[in-house]
Amino acid sequence: MFLLDTFLALSVIAFLTGIGNSNALGRKLCRPGHPLDFIILDISLAAVPVLTAKLVVGSGMSVVLAGLVSLMTFHLAHWKPAKYRLQSYVPALVTLGFLSPLTLVMVLILWQQLQRWKVSSAVSILLMGTVSLPLLWTLHRRDLYILFALAWLMLILYNEIPFLRWGKVPLAAPAELWSKSERIKFRKRQVFLRRLTSISAVVVLAAFFFFNRYVYRGFGLQPELFRVGNPELPFIALTFDDGPDPVYTPMILDILREKDVRATFFMIGKHVERYPDIVQRIVDEGHDIGNHTYSHRNLYGLDEKNTWHEIAKADEVISKVTGIKPHLFRPPRGMYTNASIRFAHELGYTTVLWSVSSRDWAEISAGQLARHVLKNTQGGDILLFHDSGSFIGTYGGYRYNTVNALPRIIDELQAKGLHFVTVSQLMIISGLTEGDDPLLPDVWRNPPFSDQEEQLEMLP
Repeated sequence: MFLLDTFLALSVIAFLTGIGNSNALGRKLCRPGHPLDFIILDISLAAVPVLTAKLVVGSGMSVVLAGLVSLMTFHLAHWKPAKYRLQSYVPALVTLGFLSPLTLVMVLILWQQLQRWKVSSAVSILLMGTVSLPLLWTLHRRDLYILFALAWLMLILYNEIPFLRWGKVPLAAPAELWSKSERIKFRKRQVFLRRLTSISAVVVLAAFFFFNRYVYRGFGLQPELFRVGNPELPFIALTFDDGPDPVYTPMILDILREKDVRATFFMIGKHVERYPDIVQRIVDEGHDIGNHTYSHRNLYGLDEKNTWHEIAKADEVISKVTGIKPHLFRPPRGMYTNASIRFAHELGYTTVLWSVSSRDWAEISAGQLARHVLKNTQGGDILLFHDSGSFIGTYGGYRYNTVNALPRIIDELQAKGLHFVTVSQLMIISGLTEGDDPLLPDVWRNPPFSDQEEQLEMLP
């Protein structure tokens, strides 16, 4: 079934519109010698997938994905020779306009000024891509936007670096001015630089897939970690990471209160310091709280001194703000080490991961998010959501789709006969023993119940 709100559908649309920018189409729709016709056609084709992503999914991730796919396929099908200098980069500029209109205006002004100064086109385009990085970061502080700008800059390097020339021949001089030896050197340098850029791109993609494979899944299957409850019983736990957030966390709390559902919030120490009132509301409304480190640094590869500080500092902050000693710890992105497990244990924590990720960190649509969770959830599952955080950082993410999908997820899972409990309650129900060391009161370890109704009644 082809659903428009999926990233696959957006990629297909971006591919088709990008590859549609062909000489045959251009000859039919554009008048020879009228570059404005080509500019209008290019912008229209590039805008279709990006606008679709914005309207159907809404997240920055969807816009970036559609823009990048359009850029790559547009680049493969671009006019040869180009009808105007920036033709290969139109999808990047259109996407930039959706992400940050002010950044687009500023880089176009820069391009115009550089052309007035008679700076070569290759240098001008390279400067445009380079300047977009600090502009995006200064204006938006979103790591996702920076990743987009880096991808665009990589394509610029692939295309333009071979034309940056120093020596007797002027910078980016016309090919007809080159000697035979210069042409040979140029071809060799062009092949070398493009291979280097291509290899770099492959390495980046490989790193991304590795990141995608393990981030938000967790490493290993150590028995001392709690990642799933008893699959034979109809109890599941909602968990939210990276908060609290002043926008999304209150909206999620409103939904949970309306649905009479308790969840578990794994909070970042810095955010707890910044938004103590939201933290207190979480506690007052009966939700479970957990330690998600102080600043969300990756513990995998972090030295022991800083690992201890990340866990201990968050423990101190959360205890001070809430007046409650948390007993649940979740490492950022599920990436833990033996040291982090040991330190968490010494501080009185049980390390908790998850069994089903909502994948909301990828900013997928609300519909796709709900379908994924509903399809994969069964008894005992711990569900991972986010009420804050960006693609890499802890601020600036788009979580409206999480908020929009949550009511449907709760209603349909309850309709299947599943009951929502906190992680601490799920640990009780799962019958943890002393060996599992959940650090819960003794009466919680061996609760005196024999059926599901009694279990629900005995939960605190």
